[in-house]
Amino acid sequence: MRQGQSGSGMLAWSAGRADGKRSAAARQARSASPSAVTLGETPRPASGGAKVDWLTFTWKPEPDEHVPATVLDLLRSLGLHVEAEDGRGHFGYANGARLFVRLEDGQHHQVALLDWGGERMRGRARLDLSGSGCSRIRDWQTMQDWIGSQWESTITRVDLAVDCLNGEYTVDDARQWLEAGEFTAGTGAPPRHSTPGDWLSESPYYGRTLEIGRRENGKMLRAYEKGLQLAPGSGDKWTRFEVEIRNKDRDIPIDVLTRCDEYFVGAYVCLQRLLPVAGERIATHQKEGELTLAQLVTYCREAYGKLFGAVRVHVDADDLINLISRPGVPKRLEKASLAGLTAGSLLAQLE
Repeated sequence: MRQGQSGSGMLAWSAGRADGKRSAAARQARSASPSAVTLGETPRPASGGAKVDWLTFTWKPEPDEHVPATVLDLLRSLGLHVEAEDGRGHFGYANGARLFVRLEDGQHHQVALLDWGGERMRGRARLDLSGSGCSRIRDWQTMQDWIGSQWESTITRVDLAVDCLNGEYTVDDARQWLEAGEFTAGTGAPPRHSTPGDWLSESPYYGRTLEIGRRENGKMLRAYEKGLQLAPGSGDKWTRFEVEIRNKDRDIPIDVLTRCDEYFVGAYVCLQRLLPVAGERIATHQKEGELTLAQLVTYCREAYGKLFGAVRVHVDADDLINLISRPGVPKRLEKASLAGLTAGSLLAQLE
């Protein structure tokens, strides 16, 4: 039986039991009085800007840290009155717990999964906070500060959502923007899309969803008729636009938690119709297969260095370069590596 586990499988981890130096961040967060929350299903949101609707991040706790107690301390200080139940670890983690809130009828409503430990994950921990859990967080600045204070912290997924409660913009608008090419990336190729839901009905009953992009590529948009999904046949016009961002070929900045509007609009330019703000784009890493100049020079030296060395004994260096070079730039060469190129800068990269 694991530490803190009762015979029923409930984890007796209470606020204030977190160990380790970094638990001070959670104790500081508790000094502010969190707003009261309403338990139960996520209430209908107020119209306004973008919000965090899903969050997954990883970090490296201290070796002697009681990870569940630390996380419970943190979430409770932010207004999320969670309890924990022992579970299995996911994705190779050795330990796991299911975090839930109690509804008024006594039922458990899951809001997060916590995983930690194990040699395979090199002692890291992972918190996966659902949309229902995110809706109960009352202080995203403190959450951002806490994540930023952890060792090797990384946001692996964040969903940003905007609600059009009265159908100010709809799934049909998103469809028109797609047909107009407003979701097309710099390659000019149209994005992948899918249409789950009640698309063949003249009057949607259960609600429609338009998905643009693929999560495997790190970014996708979902526009869906949330009002109809929650209350089929009601005619509710509530439409949600949701951008899912993963750390695939990109580093998700930590201030995405407090600058939701800017990063939501920055995902796709056409979303500026929903929020009149200047977008902040999350840059992607170099394309797979691209190589830096230093890498290519290293490969060349390893493959042909001895040949060039032997020829240089008999041929002038300038004549040798003229003999083996031809116009053009290698297709796989990262163009940015040519900027400001000097012999000194190239030597520094090779060292």
